[in-house]
Amino acid sequence: MDSLDLNSPIIEQLDEIYWSPFDTMPLHQFDLGLWHLSFNGKLLQQTYGGRKYAPYVTPIDKEESYPRFYGGQPMWDDESPYIWFTFHPIRTTCSVHVGPDDTWIVGGGYFSIQVIQVQEASKSGVFKLSDCSQLKQFIFKKHKDDLEYLQELGHEDRFSAWTPDEIQEYKIKGRDWYEIVDGTRALNWCFNLYTHLSDKHLLCITYEPRQFWPPYHVPSEKALLVSKSPMWDFMDNLELSKMEEGSQVITGTLEREADISGEDEFDSSW
Repeated sequence: MDSLDLNSPIIEQLDEIYWSPFDTMPLHQFDLGLWHLSFNGKLLQQTYGGRKYAPYVTPIDKEESYPRFYGGQPMWDDESPYIWFTFHPIRTTCSVHVGPDDTWIVGGGYFSIQVIQVQEASKSGVFKLSDCSQLKQFIFKKHKDDLEYLQELGHEDRFSAWTPDEIQEYKIKGRDWYEIVDGTRALNWCFNLYTHLSDKHLLCITYEPRQFWPPYHVPSEKALLVSKSPMWDFMDNLELSKMEEGSQVITGTLEREADISGEDEFDSSW
């Protein structure tokens, strides 16, 4: 690492970065009624505000699961094309070794997780979320509408995909995921991964690498590949399984601790 040029973005000069593997972090398990969701990570501590995140048992087919107001302002109404709720976000810090006894923080990864319920076709234009082209069109329109709204508020440096063809398709653990990129040119890019749960429901995972490159810098393909490494690790540890009728699952957060013998033991904290 002695050859690092501090006058150019460090991420452009790295072949790999380091972070705490997600499979060593707390495990968060949710009963969504139709689905069981679990993911690993360190929860982001709230420093202000009173945002409420989805509890461990949150049926996605019940409209009361989707909060209508935040900070006294309506988030959606009966004419909205979709409604949503959010899980507690998680974060990780990424570093690089610069010597035998020293590391540098090169950026952080922020993960936001949402369930989205699409309203009827007359509002959303979607008739079948299991249809790849309709799903991609919905994702594109959602981000395009968000972009136009933010630009009207004066956020001119926001960006999103130009066409649905820019949406990338991935097969992760046998499930189809669709990625659209948006964000702020002066701050952070966001990599949004969607998968369909039912004819009305989507799961969205947003990964936001922060401070990996300077404002208005367009990262190279190599820099993007390296900075997205934590995202693929997170997705490798995410589990999504269909709930059988009448079945029950353990919900809550499991903390992993090492006992004095060196063996792992789990302690529930819900």
